[in-house]
Amino acid sequence: MSAQPLCHLHELANPGSREVKIADESFLVVRRGQALFAYRNRCPHTGAPLNLMPNRFLDYDRQYIQCSTHGALFQIESGKCIAGPCAGQYLESMPCHIENGALHLEET
Repeated sequence: MSAQPLCHLHELANPGSREVKIADESFLVVRRGQALFAYRNRCPHTGAPLNLMPNRFLDYDRQYIQCSTHGALFQIESGKCIAGPCAGQYLESMPCHIENGALHLEET
């Protein structure tokens, strides 16, 4: 995958999340402060997308990524599941970087 822009920083609330699709793949991007995190939009428990509603990945307090299928909670910074049926498992992190105010996936 080439370095593709996922989104521009101004498109993300702080904290906030957004779904981005490239080709047939779905990713989620989460912003917390000046840090951005990108993950493949797939729950490690079922393989289903984490969101049911567009761009809704965070829990009510916007402290964790939450799977809408079964309520599992994942740490924003690491993608580690801390509550739910996949506790101890991780979301698949996507290497990325910020360039000219936009978030890009790294080449893999």
